[in-house]
Amino acid sequence: MNRDQHFHLYIRGIILIGFTMLMFKLILTGDIINFIAPRMMPFIYFATITFFVLGVIQIWRSGSKKEDEVHCGCGIDHDHVKGSPIRSVLLYSVFIIPIVTGFTFADNVLDSSVIETRGIKYGSGLYTKPPSPEEAAALKERDLSRAEAYLENPDEYMNDLEAAYGEEEIPLEHPEGFEVQEVPQEYYDELKEELLKQDTIIVSEDKYIPIMNIIDSNVDQFVGKELEIVGFVYRELDFTKDQIVIARFGLSCCVADASIYGTLSTGDLVKELENDQWIRAKGTITTTEYNDWILPYLQISELEIIEQPKEPYIYEYY
Repeated sequence: MNRDQHFHLYIRGIILIGFTMLMFKLILTGDIINFIAPRMMPFIYFATITFFVLGVIQIWRSGSKKEDEVHCGCGIDHDHVKGSPIRSVLLYSVFIIPIVTGFTFADNVLDSSVIETRGIKYGSGLYTKPPSPEEAAALKERDLSRAEAYLENPDEYMNDLEAAYGEEEIPLEHPEGFEVQEVPQEYYDELKEELLKQDTIIVSEDKYIPIMNIIDSNVDQFVGKELEIVGFVYRELDFTKDQIVIARFGLSCCVADASIYGTLSTGDLVKELENDQWIRAKGTITTTEYNDWILPYLQISELEIIEQPKEPYIYEYY
């Protein structure tokens, strides 16, 4: 093994140790939960240990004289890692830059700018942002053209559809081993009965999604009850000054699959609030119609501006 091979092994070992230290730092500071859901932590622990072990092995190999006696077994005396220095720099930069930026820059929490592209889910999953008039017209025109094509010649339409997507790409049944995850109805029923007995419902972090799902699905039964909730401020373009959404990001696995949950709210106390301000609000549950849906509508009576929570995201627990 020549000096170049020793060098490459050493750099790879340093990169693996770098990722180990970065993950250790995120775990130690607790900032790791800004990127993944708590249920993914066992995989992070496993990856951290694995990276450390592999990094130590690579560094040890880079300085081991025994490695000089090891050959690839191909019977040819040549260098397997010979290549352009520029290519090596570019390749290793792909791994080094994330490590450096991870230590250098502060963690960034998702904010209202993400909502503008993803929309908001209210409790049971209502998507609040309707398509623009142009998008709605385009969708309607496309649906009508498809319907007309099918009515004119059903066989030809289905043949064209099969040719476009391929017969194997249109699944007609679930793959082997697939199981539909049932809603934990018993848990929801017990929680609903518990909430109905309370005059003031405090939306806790660990039960945020279930509580809002239950209220959204049974809003008439909760009208008149007081609700206390924490979230950040977001406004749609068509909102009045006294209207806001109290929003939270919910994670299933990591930030890439984050969903935005929100509670429509109103009151004179919110007029001066800006997007992304964190608040603790208390008010009375009423109803309103928004985008042809009947939704819970929080009439805010008490408001407190707070710091962003240490754990800004919410997760669904059963």
